[in-house]
Amino acid sequence: MSSDPQKPLLEIANLNVAFETSRADIRPVRDVSLSIYPGQTVALVGESGCGKSVTSLSILRLIPSPPGKVLGGSIKFDGRDLLTLSEKEMRSVRGKEIAMIFQEPMTSLNPVYTIGDQIVEAVRLHQGVGTREAYEIAEESLHDVGIADPHRRIKAYPHELSGGMRQRVMIAMALSCKPRLLIADEPTTALDVTIQAQILELLRDLQQETGMAILLITHDLGVVAENADVVNVMYASRIVETASVESLFDHPRHPYTDALFRSIPRLGDESARLETIPGTVPNPARFPGGCKFHPRCARTRSLANSAPANQTVELTAVAETFRVMKRCQEEEPLPRELVPLHWAACHQTAEYDAASKTVPALDYRRPAPIEVAE
Repeated sequence: MSSDPQKPLLEIANLNVAFETSRADIRPVRDVSLSIYPGQTVALVGESGCGKSVTSLSILRLIPSPPGKVLGGSIKFDGRDLLTLSEKEMRSVRGKEIAMIFQEPMTSLNPVYTIGDQIVEAVRLHQGVGTREAYEIAEESLHDVGIADPHRRIKAYPHELSGGMRQRVMIAMALSCKPRLLIADEPTTALDVTIQAQILELLRDLQQETGMAILLITHDLGVVAENADVVNVMYASRIVETASVESLFDHPRHPYTDALFRSIPRLGDESARLETIPGTVPNPARFPGGCKFHPRCARTRSLANSAPANQTVELTAVAETFRVMKRCQEEEPLPRELVPLHWAACHQTAEYDAASKTVPALDYRRPAPIEVAE
């Protein structure tokens, strides 16, 4: 584990990532700061296109360069800045210290090698064992993730397995070298609900056994509610809200977070139409000025309807004209600690102007469920 459990295992500070294009650089990740402590599950939430996957790939320095490049910031893992390591040093980190599960296992597994060969490659690279021992470790890893008859399955090819089995193989491969941090990028997106629940339960059990930290990247708030300790909500390249899972679900402070909750279908809701967030996540090449969420924000529209004309501005979307607060259009807010241990970036919250400009860092783990004796 980390040399000091009181300090973050992973600490990202003011990370900025850009991609070169023929016209200009685009920045899908801007000023991102987040911390993950040993044994903690931290969720990174947002719609597709918000910058979640680019952030996760940046941790392992898997962004292709060119066109990708890190413009600034730091990514410290157990005190070492990963951005300053050589490629050789990074190869000793990937897989061994930090492992990653990708959202589509069929495109991540090599179709011409058996799953045993693919797990063994990582084991031999990072653990320095012989081939026979590496296959024993691989077989044990398959057993640990709940794959029946691992001695036979280890000789199978990816196309011979179901989607759930392939995802279990990806988890086995990621955990075979006992990493201290697991990055799970949409690990259950392509799976049915039953298999999704099994995979998430598996990750929780393995985390309890090994004490590893998990960065869970998802757009599914149900998954977040069941698994996360701390939640970071990301929108249009920036983290706009950070809090414990209970605080976020009980009192969302940012209008984007609130809109995500209101768009969740609920049992017993007799509404004729499911509530949605108007518009789409803006293209990083054409971010709006000010708060990036203001063209879609119900809060600023509502306030503008009753505000003096000199404090508002009129916008025209594809099929509508509406007013928003001028400050939202002209000034981009940065996260502030609105209440203790709850950060959000929104001008139109009552506490924002008086709030402290602190760096989000939350060493919190949700209480374990109480087991009832039978």
